[in-house]
Amino acid sequence: MFKNYRLSFWLHLWVFWLMYFALHRVVFLIYNHSTFNEYTILEQLQSFWEAIHLDFSTAGYLMVIPTLLLIGYIFSVKSINRFNYLLIVLIGIISVTDTLLYHEWGYKLNAYALSFLAYPAQMMASITTSQLILAIVLEIGLIGFGIFLYKFTLKIGLNNPNEFEKFDFNKKTIYSVAYGFVSLLVAALTFLAIRGGVGLAPINQSSAYYSTHASLNHLATNTSWNLLFNLLKTRKANKQAGVKYFDEKTIQKNIQEIYKSNPKEQEKVLRYTRPNVVLVILESYTSDVIETLGGEKGIAPHFSKMTTEGLLFDHIYSTADRTDKGIVGVLSGYPTQKNSSIIKEPQKFEKLPALASVFKEKGYSTSAYYGGESEYANFKAYWHHSGYDKIIDQNQFEEKDKNSKWGAHDHIVFEKVIKDLNKQKAPFFTTVLTLSCHEPFETPIETPYDEAAKTETDKDKKEANLFRKAAYYADWSINKFIEEAKKQTWYDQTLFIFVADHGHRLPKLYKDTRQTEKYRIPLLFYGNAIAEEFLSTRNSRIGSQTDIPTTLLGQLGIDNTQFEWGKDLLNPSSKQFAFYCYDEGMTWITPNGSLRYTETTKTSQVKSSSEGIQKKTLLEELPFAKSYLQALLEDYAQK
Repeated sequence: MFKNYRLSFWLHLWVFWLMYFALHRVVFLIYNHSTFNEYTILEQLQSFWEAIHLDFSTAGYLMVIPTLLLIGYIFSVKSINRFNYLLIVLIGIISVTDTLLYHEWGYKLNAYALSFLAYPAQMMASITTSQLILAIVLEIGLIGFGIFLYKFTLKIGLNNPNEFEKFDFNKKTIYSVAYGFVSLLVAALTFLAIRGGVGLAPINQSSAYYSTHASLNHLATNTSWNLLFNLLKTRKANKQAGVKYFDEKTIQKNIQEIYKSNPKEQEKVLRYTRPNVVLVILESYTSDVIETLGGEKGIAPHFSKMTTEGLLFDHIYSTADRTDKGIVGVLSGYPTQKNSSIIKEPQKFEKLPALASVFKEKGYSTSAYYGGESEYANFKAYWHHSGYDKIIDQNQFEEKDKNSKWGAHDHIVFEKVIKDLNKQKAPFFTTVLTLSCHEPFETPIETPYDEAAKTETDKDKKEANLFRKAAYYADWSINKFIEEAKKQTWYDQTLFIFVADHGHRLPKLYKDTRQTEKYRIPLLFYGNAIAEEFLSTRNSRIGSQTDIPTTLLGQLGIDNTQFEWGKDLLNPSSKQFAFYCYDEGMTWITPNGSLRYTETTKTSQVKSSSEGIQKKTLLEELPFAKSYLQALLEDYAQK
């Protein structure tokens, strides 16, 4: 088989793909250098060795068609070259996209990230001109060098890599037998590379995981292999529950234990049973910008002051790290499902409970406000189904007011909210989703961080200052809104709830985006609807966004049992916990500390909240965390 050049050509193809993947890893490492500069050179270089198994597997997939063509003499080498050029372009696009996204998201390119291709306008709004130019330059450079590397690799050791001698099947039988044997061997080796060997279990991401640091494991994981695996896994997850840790009886027992509480112990903190409710969901408003929650001083001075005047829940965590997941957590009390987003699946979210529909049944007027395009990530469909009578988005604002890439800035939206509520029939339930604290972090006012954001040359520090600018502006807008609301007749009868949709890696520049600090967010009950004895107080129970519907409805004496994934934060008998998950695992937070479980490696990491708490105590929570995740994914699959 492969007389003259075919076998050599086949071997050189393998060498090329392995070098091309290594090149991608170098680009990824250089672009995201701030993530990896805390690790030694040896630790970084080790990722290239640990990556070899997944790189071989990925190359095997890419080699299937060329191998069959080489065996079958179906096309000329020029045709095979054209096919490989297409693959070089495709792999290059995937790799550059992963490189750029990782800097912001902190995890590998996956099916969830690709789902945003349905919203090109919003994607472009998140990208600055310099970022777009950089992306184009990287694409051209990587693909161009890849094609050069391809030609160079095939040229070495091949006298004429453009032509193959035809195999004469009329030769002696021994040649045909030899051809068949070598062909079978080549096909078998390709299959074994794809599978990862002859072991019982096929290859998975665990073969690339070698460190306790997620970023090093991500560096070693082949981007294209991971994306293909994730796409297939996501498709499968939509049809079946996924993980199976325990039998159904054990799951039910653990879930009952998690949500066990005594309703009679609930604290009542409101003056009224039917107040107006204004729920403000703050884009990316991490606790790290709020001084009273341990954040930086000066970024959010007004909101920090507000936290000392209302009822502050100071140990709340977001269920996810993206807005489309956080919204569902807040409004439906439904946790995130790893790499899926239920808001993008109408057939599923239509089976979720929703705060707006509950309030509507109780005679409330309902409205939702968003300065951007409400079709983005399916917000509009979800809000309509949730029971909002009126949905206001960028289409209801004048062109002069749409001075942000995303649409209307926050203070413009808040002004319209005040104007509309003055004409709104009471009681009302109004939801506002802000957007200014989102890439590219535009601000319509001057801030103390303008000069630093403009002159800073370090990419990460510049981003952090841009984020501070946006958070400062958001704080200014919130203060302007509240001060104006205080002048209205409906203010005394209104409960204001402020909560972030998710945390953010900025301004702290978290390198491990799974860590609990990134997910910590503010939750503030504010206004004269709160009983005087609960003003200027804190609730330090550990909880989640998903607890908001249960807690709020409990205060109003409205049945909250349909929000089965939430607990009452104002009931001391309820279990204290928060849960969030991501591609490779989940984190479970309790008063004793946090427990991180990585599914790909089946390993657990714990972080105690104080020195006296032993690792064993935290690991005792693992069955509850696993039961929670399994029950959640089963529920999601059945919807």
